[in-house]
Amino acid sequence: MNQSHFRKLRVIAAGVLFSLATALFLGLDRLIPGAAREAVLSLQFIPSLLNFASAASLAAAGFIVVLLLTLLCGRVYCSTLCPLGVLQDIAIHLAGRFRPGRTKFVYARPHTALRYGVLILTLATLLSGSLLTVTLLDPFSGFGRIIADLVRPLYLSVHNLAADALTLFDIYLLKPVEWQAPSPVALAAALLLLAVILGLSVRKGRLYCNTVCPVGTLLGFVARFALFRIRIDQDACTVCANCSIACKAGCIRLKTATVDFSRCVGCGDCLAVCPALGIRYRLSAPWRGDPAAVADASKRAFLGKTFGYLAGAASLAPLGWVWKQGREANAAVAGPPAPPVSPPGSQSIARFNQTCTACHLCVSACPTQVLQPAFLEYGLSGLLQPRMDYHRSFCNYDCTLCGELCPTGAILPLPKAVKQTTQLGVARFLKEICIVYTDHTACGACDEHCPTKAVRLVPYQGSLTIPAVDETLCIGCGACEYACPVRPRRAIYVAGSPWHAVARKPDATPLTVEVKEDFPF
Repeated sequence: MNQSHFRKLRVIAAGVLFSLATALFLGLDRLIPGAAREAVLSLQFIPSLLNFASAASLAAAGFIVVLLLTLLCGRVYCSTLCPLGVLQDIAIHLAGRFRPGRTKFVYARPHTALRYGVLILTLATLLSGSLLTVTLLDPFSGFGRIIADLVRPLYLSVHNLAADALTLFDIYLLKPVEWQAPSPVALAAALLLLAVILGLSVRKGRLYCNTVCPVGTLLGFVARFALFRIRIDQDACTVCANCSIACKAGCIRLKTATVDFSRCVGCGDCLAVCPALGIRYRLSAPWRGDPAAVADASKRAFLGKTFGYLAGAASLAPLGWVWKQGREANAAVAGPPAPPVSPPGSQSIARFNQTCTACHLCVSACPTQVLQPAFLEYGLSGLLQPRMDYHRSFCNYDCTLCGELCPTGAILPLPKAVKQTTQLGVARFLKEICIVYTDHTACGACDEHCPTKAVRLVPYQGSLTIPAVDETLCIGCGACEYACPVRPRRAIYVAGSPWHAVARKPDATPLTVEVKEDFPF
């Protein structure tokens, strides 16, 4: 392939995949063909790996494709398939356009201890059953939270303003969209990540990918054995330093005429600026004594450091056990809090916590916006993972969208009939605070909005009726809790089930709950 064409093809592919990923997190999934949506989601490394571990299906083995691609071409995943990596490239490009001369890069030391320390800590926490480190460091999930929690509210605000403006001229091309503002915790997490990404990108290029991101470190290790590599041709090189200045990864060292391919993200910028074809992307054989492959520390030193990192990470593993024992002890004294409600298709809270990376794709796609990022409802290891927030909304009886989009398999796709009998939790009625009991006035909001009629009104006093819950019919959709007018605590609420059960199918045709302007009452 012509060296100048490599970068152009990469930029085009990256632009298409980045646009599709952004559209998904903006909630525009219905505008994207199913094949294109599957291609974007299945090739994300950590979500695909978790999905494969959960489903044990080759259909979810996109991470294997990424590994094979890395063995063939190096870390092109980081510059083409990873939307967070492309976001960094966009930030670097814009900084160069508006501040010329400020985006010149130089060779940087590899930060080996930090890179592999983060990777080993991530693997250690993953093997201990916690996804907290993966949640915070997975690049795809981080990008998702930036778009879903920061960009999407801005997009929807502009959309609704445009819709209102067009109606002034009797033009109704756009329909206003109801949306929920992100929680302060989700907003703060997304803002912090975006600030770190933009700050490091503009000042240090791909430093985040080569020091913090565990996927980048793992693929960098695999890239050491890549078949095609970027190498400096010392006979043609004029030592103009253009390649080193353009290298966002800081991995080109002109002093030794070597490229640290474990940190190269395969962007091709160096190929585009070399006037003498002194640096090329070509077939290589690192196992045959390629000097670039052995430019790092010796194998013994590397293995010694790796053993040290493993020992350090292992020493942190008991902290998880201590944390768990402390929580159980506190629960024994104060009484365990009511468990949160996990999404339909998650099967159980434990399984959901061990599979979800909090990418917030389901949060963006949820039509009623009942899925909201958790703070400590799941515990520390479930930080930012979606939960059913029935104070904000309810789960649509006919909707199965979250399971259709989840890239990790944390929310399994359910047929509509199965979803409509999946019991996420059970409604609990608090008679002491119900306005029928306290104010002796008629209500019935919970009964009116229950789609399965698990909540029914029974005779109370005189002509008054009061709610009663049939737990065998209740699916825990939260329509009753959302509709209840009692504040601040609702007189009827859904207690989440640690393991999802199967509810009895309603005898009559279920009601379709529609959101009205005066809902809840």
